[in-house]
Amino acid sequence: MDLVTKLRRLISGFITIASCLMFAPPALAGARTGHDSSGSTGTGSVFFSSSVYRASENVGRFAVTIQRTNASGPEIVYYGVTNKSASAGSNFDKIGNSEADFAPGQSTYTFYVTIHDQGINGPMRTARAYLYGAHPQPLGSPSKATIELLQNDPLAVRNAENPLGYPQAPTNGDPLQYVHWYVFGNQSPAGQHLGHYAEKPAWTQALHTIAYTPGSGSFRFWMWNQPARSLASTVEKYLADAEVAQPNTTIPLSTYSLVHGACQDPAAIKSRYEQWITQLANGIGNFRVVLYLEEDSLIEVHCLSAGQLQTRLQELAFAVKTLSRDPHLLVYMDAGAPDAWLTAAQTARYLREADIAQAAGFYVNATHNDWTTTDVHYGQQIARLTGGKHFIVQTGDNGRGPLVPGDRVHNGNENLCNPPGRGTGPLSWNTGYEYVDGFLWFNNPGNSDGPCGAGDPPVSVFWPAYAVGLVQRGTQHVTGPHFNLLKSSINM
Repeated sequence: MDLVTKLRRLISGFITIASCLMFAPPALAGARTGHDSSGSTGTGSVFFSSSVYRASENVGRFAVTIQRTNASGPEIVYYGVTNKSASAGSNFDKIGNSEADFAPGQSTYTFYVTIHDQGINGPMRTARAYLYGAHPQPLGSPSKATIELLQNDPLAVRNAENPLGYPQAPTNGDPLQYVHWYVFGNQSPAGQHLGHYAEKPAWTQALHTIAYTPGSGSFRFWMWNQPARSLASTVEKYLADAEVAQPNTTIPLSTYSLVHGACQDPAAIKSRYEQWITQLANGIGNFRVVLYLEEDSLIEVHCLSAGQLQTRLQELAFAVKTLSRDPHLLVYMDAGAPDAWLTAAQTARYLREADIAQAAGFYVNATHNDWTTTDVHYGQQIARLTGGKHFIVQTGDNGRGPLVPGDRVHNGNENLCNPPGRGTGPLSWNTGYEYVDGFLWFNNPGNSDGPCGAGDPPVSVFWPAYAVGLVQRGTQHVTGPHFNLLKSSINM
């Protein structure tokens, strides 16, 4: 091979090598993202310093840091913070799309998120931080981050003389004396129908009366469609939203899980129920709540064996003990009704075994239509047998008393399924009767008892025509047979 040919081949080889180096990918060319071990710089990336940030509710504000791997030149990236399970404006201040400007040599940029201290002891809420529009360096990972807001304010200390914690403490032993009730309004079943009857002003007025009466109705929870794993968060969010809408109010809640329309073996659900109650207590925390615990839980024990009855009472005792740790929660237990299976003495014995000593008291007539005087007489008998425990009378449909069937032997003492001709009863949380904390419409007046007649809606479905009839036939008087009822010794 002559010298000229050798030179030509050598020059061709140099050109090939140069071309490969010029067009090779970064890994072949020796380039790196950010700083390599020799200290040189490359393209880099921009990202959050963590994929999760955590802050206590009382922290005021906390820092979120954006990082970049190449600080050799200027950089622009956009960021923001928005809702996840937390509520902007209530739990934290939302940050709209904002610009972060890095100067040459600057590797981090910090912004601050403002947190609102609501005094909540409850489940964690979350917000979401995000990045976008980075230039000239691209986004790295993580470009999204979860902000965990720990609602970990301690539980308040319970004041036995003023459990609801209002500025003015009760003076007559009735914890509801100065209660400021949450009003369900348009959220209530009646309120949701207010705009449907413009051509019927009388109907609109009656529905408005139910929807906007303080203490009327309750928000009902049961474990069959609200599992324990999500219950605490559901309850806490519901109560927090209510507190924002109507500050310093007391929200009525009820539970209906132990019976739920069926006679079943309590042992089959005991463990599940205890988990569910624990989560309910976690969700309530420091909020002001009146809880009507487990409607029908004692009025429907006639179908249980002796062993099953003891399990039912153990379940109720567990619920009272667990819920009593919440400082502003008043628990009232089911005590049935005077025309039901149990005498006042039997009911009092069961309540004692179910640890009513730790509860605020009991309630009567949740699902019946007894006369108000009959309910007060029955409740006062139980009160004297339970150490003076107070009670509430559900008066949402007892103003006209019960509808007595023609054949009591075969049909029982009362028509309980959407009885016609009934009316609302009196409303008061300063009743003047000894042991009586209130006459309240807590069972959502107008909800159907089931398809017991032609055209009747399914159970618990609001029935506007029936609700309107209850109000139009209602009374504010304490009606019913004469009893020697105990009057309060304190002037109301």
